[in-house]
Amino acid sequence: MKAWPDRPKGLSERSYRKYMAKQKKVKVNGTEFTLQSISPRAYFDLNDSCGMTGGKKATAKYLDGLFRNVVIEPKEVSAKGLDYFEDADDIDGPEKLLKEIESFLRE
Repeated sequence: MKAWPDRPKGLSERSYRKYMAKQKKVKVNGTEFTLQSISPRAYFDLNDSCGMTGGKKATAKYLDGLFRNVVIEPKEVSAKGLDYFEDADDIDGPEKLLKEIESFLRE
C-alpha cells in the first residue's frame, strides 16, 4: 500500500499535503516546531536543485526550501525560511532543525 495516495487532478501540491501529510512536533533549543511531510518527489526535486545529491551544494537554499515547505509552525519560520534564523544570528538552531526534518521525512 502506498503511503501517499495519488494526488487528484486540480489539487495543488500544497493543498494535497494539507490533507494527506503526516505531522510531528519537535523541540529545538526550547522552541517547538510543527513539521509536515512533503511528497517524495518534492523532497528529491529540492535535493537535486540545491546540488545536495552531487555537484555544487547550495546549503542555504536547501535549508530555506525545507524550512518554508516542511515547518508549518511557528508561521514565521514557514514565511521567512532561513531568514528567521539569520535575524537571530543563530547557526545552531537551523542545523538541529535540519536533522529533525530529515529524520522526520525518512520515518
